[in-house]
Amino acid sequence: KIYQNLDGMSKDDLIMNALRALSGCVSGDGELTKENGSVAIVGKDEKYTLLEGDELQPYLDRLELEGGNNGGDDEEEEQEEEEESSGDDEDGEPMDL
Repeated sequence: KIYQNLDGMSKDDLIMNALRALSGCVSGDGELTKENGSVAIVGKDEKYTLLEGDELQPYLDRLELEGGNNGGDDEEEEQEEEEESSGDDEDGEPMDL
């Protein structure tokens, strides 16, 4: 998981991971935008910084290029579908092991 690699990540990578998480929390079919999203940067020896509006837009553009700003989590949905179908045979019955 991502949290296991946080120590080696750049600030930009951390911001992108935060935005990926936020994009999965947008209600309905909405998208994360510079109007409804913001990211606060805090840390030891780090001045508090709030990214919002036009400062946030370049990160949102990168997120959209990655296909991660659709308001949902397609990767998680695909994984759930695979798990549901992995234990079934063609008739929809559980497999005997």
